[in-house]
Amino acid sequence: MEIDYTAIGLRIRKLRTQKLWTQEKLSEKAEIAPDYLCRIESGKKHPSLKTILKLAHALDTTTDDLLIDVQKVERHAFGKEEKSILAGCTEKQKRFMVTICEKIKKEIINYEGI
Repeated sequence: MEIDYTAIGLRIRKLRTQKLWTQEKLSEKAEIAPDYLCRIESGKKHPSLKTILKLAHALDTTTDDLLIDVQKVERHAFGKEEKSILAGCTEKQKRFMVTICEKIKKEIINYEGI
């Protein structure tokens, strides 16, 4: 399993810029060095869990928001229909759709078992 640190950095940068904060302001609020934050945002440094918690708190968000969709996973080949259904969806939306499909599958199996 790999972690996409670039995705974490981009998410932090997006939340920071939405607040119209400089890197210096966020680093001050999170109590980390500005150059370290710069390297985190660029994906060059891998922040510790403690740093992730500090950044989430400073940005008034959750660690879930910072870490969602950052696990690199191997993609399986899909047919044309599956690709077209998932086209344009975020990873979060894709996972939600898979969860729904899994629940539907379970209900179908339970129904057929009656």
